[in-house]
Amino acid sequence: MQLRLEESSGTRVILLRHGESTFNALGLYQGSSDESVLTEVGRRDARITGEFLKGICFDAVYVSSLKRAQETAKEILEVINFPKNAVFIDEKLRENDMPAWEGLAFQYVREIFPEAYQLWKQRPHEFWMQVDNETRFYPALNLYQRVQQFWQEVLPNNVGKTVLVVAHGGTNRALIGTALGISPEFYHSLQQSNCGISILNFPDGSLASGQLEVMNLNYHLDFLRKEEKGRIFKRKVSRRFTRSDAEVLL
Repeated sequence: MQLRLEESSGTRVILLRHGESTFNALGLYQGSSDESVLTEVGRRDARITGEFLKGICFDAVYVSSLKRAQETAKEILEVINFPKNAVFIDEKLRENDMPAWEGLAFQYVREIFPEAYQLWKQRPHEFWMQVDNETRFYPALNLYQRVQQFWQEVLPNNVGKTVLVVAHGGTNRALIGTALGISPEFYHSLQQSNCGISILNFPDGSLASGQLEVMNLNYHLDFLRKEEKGRIFKRKVSRRFTRSDAEVLL
């Protein structure tokens, strides 16, 4: 089974979240920590995803600088036999920086920092962390600024091409949000599963023309892991969503 896409004369960007990591399996906050690596399940799912994407002709691949994303990309690229000289490691694609919580269990954070946790979940655009005695750091706002820079650099160089981006759940949410004009306030509204695939189209190559074709597609894992059926979240967008759609929905 392979992914089949309609022909497009615009720029198509396929976003992929990394496979299951050690921190995912343990229920820990990862952020931009580079201690988390792929589990065997994560590696297997990456190879399955490579088979699923094998029929697509990619012009370039952009990968987060963190190990779990690079390990995912390595498994996929070996399957699709993609040339290494068209693979770019980009620091701007790293996961959301969460310096105070990285390595902590979700349950621990909920219990020890209840007010901060609620703010992060309900109003992520206002959530901040203290990085020193005086400076406030806003993780969601910082991430959106970072991926905005990624789009500004990458889209002009890939007009009319098909690009694969291997990154993280938070990063991909922000990439979709900035492409559709969705505020960081709705950061948590966009589900991104391990090895989930989302697809953005840019008909004229500009960020302002962004359309969402597919959201968090992962039935390829369900199909090849029938024993885990029911655990896999999947959603395919039935039509393309644009910036104006996002304004109405959100």
